[in-house]
Amino acid sequence: MQGRTQILGGWGRWCLAMALALLLGACQTPPPKGLTAQQQQALRAQGFEPAEQGWELQMSGKLLFEFDSYELGEIARTRVTELAHVLMKEGIDRLRVEGHTDDRGSDAYNLKLSERRAQAVAEVLVEAGMPRQNIEVRGLGRSMPVVSGGAAENRRVAIVVPLM
Repeated sequence: MQGRTQILGGWGRWCLAMALALLLGACQTPPPKGLTAQQQQALRAQGFEPAEQGWELQMSGKLLFEFDSYELGEIARTRVTELAHVLMKEGIDRLRVEGHTDDRGSDAYNLKLSERRAQAVAEVLVEAGMPRQNIEVRGLGRSMPVVSGGAAENRRVAIVVPLM
């Protein structure tokens, strides 16, 4: 009788394991659509880094704005245009553009200024051929500084390739 209990016990454990495996397999949702290795390599080559919400390019040092300005200089326009061409060549045409400010001025003013900065970059991306409907523009004001003390490095735009 004891041998028979062990056999049923083993059979029962096997059935339970199979049932759990089938249940887990049925409940799993497919992983989110990701980027190919080639796309990831292209993003890294442009300075993007994996982040929580996608691939992010912090353009501080590369795309800075003068105090109280949302005008893009010629060097910045060229950089954004080149970036758009590289991304589109790799089949990446969905972006989020996040504008930022330093900590001078009111929150309301900085929020509008940061949105104008993001919009200025988005316009260059569209001029370069990216679909306008695939570019989300966000103004984040001074809420996410990269350095403390209101430094010029905070007057920037970040470009994010969101997770799909």
